[in-house]
Amino acid sequence: MFHDLHVHTNLSVGENPAEEVVEFAKKLGFTGIGVIRFFSNTEHPDWPESSEIDIVKVLAIKTSNPEEFDRLVRKSRNRCEVIMIYGGDYEINRLACESSYVDILSRPEYGRKDSGLDHICIKSAQENNVAIEINFREIMESFKRQRVYVLSALRENIRLCRNYGTPIVTTSGALSKWDMRSGRELASIAHVLGIDLGDAINTVSLIPEQIVKTNREKLADKRWEGVSVVEE
Repeated sequence: MFHDLHVHTNLSVGENPAEEVVEFAKKLGFTGIGVIRFFSNTEHPDWPESSEIDIVKVLAIKTSNPEEFDRLVRKSRNRCEVIMIYGGDYEINRLACESSYVDILSRPEYGRKDSGLDHICIKSAQENNVAIEINFREIMESFKRQRVYVLSALRENIRLCRNYGTPIVTTSGALSKWDMRSGRELASIAHVLGIDLGDAINTVSLIPEQIVKTNREKLADKRWEGVSVVEE
């Protein structure tokens, strides 16, 4: 049961329509995909609907302002099923790792010549159950010289995550259906970067599934501070 929690679609009939992305994801063997919408102060995000595949509502936040970070995250929590922070700035990376409201830190190494994270961040991410992303599109679209930095950064973050037991998710980051890859292909990338094969498969199955399940239970008021309601 594979999940790719970082996929872009449009609701309109134009470029990259949701119906085509959903159909392609189904052909690739995905059980669910996380469809990205970006935070807006004025509009409630719209996500596509599908009876063919599980659509996970992922709200992405881009900010370089630490002072507004907490406000944006708190305001977003009940709008979506997964909160994803677009990283790159070290201060934002650290705040994301320290927030129990955040689910995924996307591309913490983006635009940098280091990994964007250190043991303090990774330890906080483990404590707050914030998953660190391996983004396939970032690897593929990086120029040859930049790719050296990207791959080195990803390997370093994987090493840190393994040391502290911090969750990792592998995603396509797809901007169109042609950017998408099957769950096994994504797991293979994670494996090549240094994750044991079984754990690499978990980055596109067990871990994203658990993120979605936990948040849906919270949104349905079925989970409080370590207590879950069991249906009779």
